[in-house]
Amino acid sequence: MRSRILLFLATLILVPLLTYFVILFARGYRPSSIGGGSLQATGILAANSLPEGAQLYINSQFKSATDTNLNLPPGSYEIEIKKDTYHSWKKTLEIRPEEVTRAAAVLFPTVPALKAITSAGAAGPALSPDGTKVAFMQTVGKQSDIFILDLNDSPLGILNRDPKQIASLPSVATITWSPDSKQLVLTASPAAYLVDVNNPSQQTTNITARLAALLQDWNLTRTTREAQKFSILPQLMQNTLATAAANLVWSPKENKVLYTATASAVITADLIRQLPGSSTQPQARGLQAGKVYVYDTEEDRNFAVGTAKDKLSWFPTSNHLVKLEPGQVTILEYDGGNPTVVYAGPIENGYAFPYPSSRQLLILANLNPTLSKIANLYAVSLR
Repeated sequence: MRSRILLFLATLILVPLLTYFVILFARGYRPSSIGGGSLQATGILAANSLPEGAQLYINSQFKSATDTNLNLPPGSYEIEIKKDTYHSWKKTLEIRPEEVTRAAAVLFPTVPALKAITSAGAAGPALSPDGTKVAFMQTVGKQSDIFILDLNDSPLGILNRDPKQIASLPSVATITWSPDSKQLVLTASPAAYLVDVNNPSQQTTNITARLAALLQDWNLTRTTREAQKFSILPQLMQNTLATAAANLVWSPKENKVLYTATASAVITADLIRQLPGSSTQPQARGLQAGKVYVYDTEEDRNFAVGTAKDKLSWFPTSNHLVKLEPGQVTILEYDGGNPTVVYAGPIENGYAFPYPSSRQLLILANLNPTLSKIANLYAVSLR
């Protein structure tokens, strides 16, 4: 009887005690390296890479392969992720107690492959608003053949599809997409035509008389959609952008906005409650006219990423930007970190469009100017 009572009492003490230590362990507490038998709160570094199987270095020392989670004492760490034939990823991260800090590295090849998409030329390529199609022209005599290139993967996983011709009109000058990416306006002076992308053979219409009204209606639709996105921002951020910013461009996931400051302003701190594991990268909440910024609506973070002279657009991941320069395409993270040159060479008029899968980049280039005066579309591999 006495043994049973002692066992019962021991159970009453040990079970809650063990449960307590299990909870502490799950929250990241580990035995202190200093000694003394104390427990120290740690943070978790979740290191992932695309592609997988890269090498993880912490403070220049190899730790493991990605993807992995490591418990680290709170502090600042130099994190580097490397993989053969890919550009390295490097960032200083702050590990906070009882929080998960993510090192999500997207690695780009050092020598990307190049594949021709067209061979008979491509003029005036225009990306659809949803980022899934590119329309372009080929001139044959006095006729302009209009083509659509689908950038989505096929059901069989094929990435590079053949362009499809949807119209042939005299002397097309410009291509304009509808807000829903289903129609095109083709201006062929002095006429204008409306083409249904999904059914071009039956829905090519002369709209010269109502062109102005149609474009005004499309602009109103775009303005309404932008206003709906704008309304999700904290009120104080709305006020700041309305008075000191222009050229707002939302990320594909609509959780970040790229904008250019037009006047000096200060973004109030803590507009929303901070989420655990939010970015620890240095912010720029003081705006300067002429600089370009990214505001993260989920984490209430604001980062400087360039100047008004830079040609920046969103990458499909919503975590990266595409920067176009003469003879060069760079991809950088939305906080301005890890700028990586993914293409260096001839490029026409800054035409570069990422595929929705993020696996390729479509560029317009003339790689043999001594042999031909026309530019073609090429796919640059990013995976």
